[in-house]
Amino acid sequence: MNEPWRVLDDIDRTLQVLQPQHPRRSDLWRRVAVGDLANALIEVSPDRYHPKLIVYGPASIAGPLNNRAKDMRIEWNSSRGVKDNLEDILGIKLPEPSVYQQDGKIKCGICLAFDDGAEIADQVCSSDQCAQSFHRQCLIQV
Repeated sequence: MNEPWRVLDDIDRTLQVLQPQHPRRSDLWRRVAVGDLANALIEVSPDRYHPKLIVYGPASIAGPLNNRAKDMRIEWNSSRGVKDNLEDILGIKLPEPSVYQQDGKIKCGICLAFDDGAEIADQVCSSDQCAQSFHRQCLIQV
């Protein structure tokens, strides 16, 4: 992979980063918006030429996207930007940084906060009719 920090800078510039809110150079990961009901964890490493990607959300959304992400190793084109690669591999249009609103549907259904300061609401109800997100800690406390 290209220098990891160059890839992370590209992610910060072209995708809607949900976490970390104030990234440091030691943060070799980003959680990004994939849409209203899903988000993805992207990890970069100097040891891989492509990032690692895991999509979180309802199974009907995350399942197919995670299956496509398995081909990332084969389809990744290091001469293209991260967003272009992800959109081509996943087959979707990713939200622009200025378009996605934190008051969207990724709020926690228990505490109603988007970000509790420590984690994003990434635990999603498996029912396609619900698809509500929750903080892991909020679920444990209920």
